[in-house]
Amino acid sequence: MMSVSQSYVWYVGYGSNLCEERFLCYILGEKFKWGGKKADACKDKTPPKANKPIRIPYSLYFAKNSCWWEDSGVAFISPEREPDENKWTLGRMWKITCEQYEHVRRQEGKDWYNHEIYLEEEDDFPIRTITNKEILTPYNRPSAGYLKTIALGLKEICHLTTNEKIAEYLIAKSGIKDNFSTEELISIIVSATTSNTAEALIGLLTP
Repeated sequence: MMSVSQSYVWYVGYGSNLCEERFLCYILGEKFKWGGKKADACKDKTPPKANKPIRIPYSLYFAKNSCWWEDSGVAFISPEREPDENKWTLGRMWKITCEQYEHVRRQEGKDWYNHEIYLEEEDDFPIRTITNKEILTPYNRPSAGYLKTIALGLKEICHLTTNEKIAEYLIAKSGIKDNFSTEELISIIVSATTSNTAEALIGLLTP
């Protein structure tokens, strides 16, 4: 029989935690290259057992001012279910221990992310995500670094085939639609891929 700390939960990220490198900072206790504070490491640094895409039946928006992301907005989902499937949010499920999940919640901040949403089950383990219990206004534009992180995560897991499709997904979100043009978004999205590719090549060439 599994102990509570060894039992699992599917944690769903929909903002910067779409990106694998960013999410693992919470597990390993590292600072992400494009923003966010240095995280405290989990006692259990075991990587997630699995991850997969998910469509979340809640709408995505950007609000607050995060000092860790250039005093700009960060991602939240509405606390009430969204009836229009076209407005559902793309997310990424991470299979982690219950202990790791509680650690991630503390790192995210229970003042801002004070509402847990249950999203059914997968393989007999609960699927959960977090947001604010209210819809936060005013909406606020996210930083380029935050958007790059989301774009990289979408490319990794959600199989959006072009930069234009990612821009089309993001441009409709509150906090983005009145603050960015499609061209600006595409430029940011392209830079996410080129930055990561350049870093990977440097890593391969460095002895």
